[in-house]
Amino acid sequence: MPLKHLLPLLLALALAACAVQPRYNPYQAPPPPEDESGPVAELQRQAAAALQQQAYARAIELLQRAIRIEPRDPYSWHYLAETYQRSGDPVRCLEMVARAQSYSASSRELQAANERLRSRCEAARGG
Repeated sequence: MPLKHLLPLLLALALAACAVQPRYNPYQAPPPPEDESGPVAELQRQAAAALQQQAYARAIELLQRAIRIEPRDPYSWHYLAETYQRSGDPVRCLEMVARAQSYSASSRELQAANERLRSRCEAARGG
């Protein structure tokens, strides 16, 4: 097969290899929509990286900043609740998951994740 016929195929393969991979989400909640951009999405990504390194205080700080920017973002509240849960603070987790649930009406998947997290926090609290 002549090279000129292989060139489009090689170009297509090269472009496919460069395609953007979905971002890693260490949280157990569904990730926010892929098209999210802006300061809140960036803070959530940074918090996810901090959580992955078990830098809970840093993740909490980043998520609190995200919430100051967008107080009704249910993902930031859920991620904050989950960070508190993983850091061993089930009481704060329950407070944050209640806020997450109050803003997550548009996502059944996130509501279900909130309920699972609430159950884990209640079990950790002993209730």
